[in-house]
Amino acid sequence: MKEDPTYNYHGGDSNSNVAHSRTNKPRDFMRLIKLLDDNPDGMTCDEAELALGMLHQTCSARFTDMKRYGWIECCGRRPTRTGSPADVWRLAPEPNNAG
Repeated sequence: MKEDPTYNYHGGDSNSNVAHSRTNKPRDFMRLIKLLDDNPDGMTCDEAELALGMLHQTCSARFTDMKRYGWIECCGRRPTRTGSPADVWRLAPEPNNAG
């Protein structure tokens, strides 16, 4: 699996590869996780972008990563700023490791 969630869109374009290498995923993840923790009813990617002042490309890529890692789960749908339907995401419950 490619580490860059947008690889399928840009196919390894060198400028996109450089942009991806400059991302600060840990910082972005922590900001989004805190935001979702503070909003247990969930948020759309569009709402998170607004709340954090994050670029769409950054926020969307981190949501894609968090979905892939199982850190968030879909909990509904609501419209974006432009009226398009969007999934609402919340933090996934932690797995019960009690065995």
